[in-house]
Amino acid sequence: MAKEGATYVCDICQQIVVVQKSGPGTLVCCGQPMRLYKEED
Repeated sequence: MAKEGATYVCDICQQIVVVQKSGPGTLVCCGQPMRLYKEED
């Protein structure tokens, strides 16, 4: 489940998503799950 206010990034295309409203499921981009973005990345 994506957390509200969290930022996720795609490791393939570097697309960044900020979650506005949480919900069930996994964020997917380029056919792979997105990972939680950390500021030091």
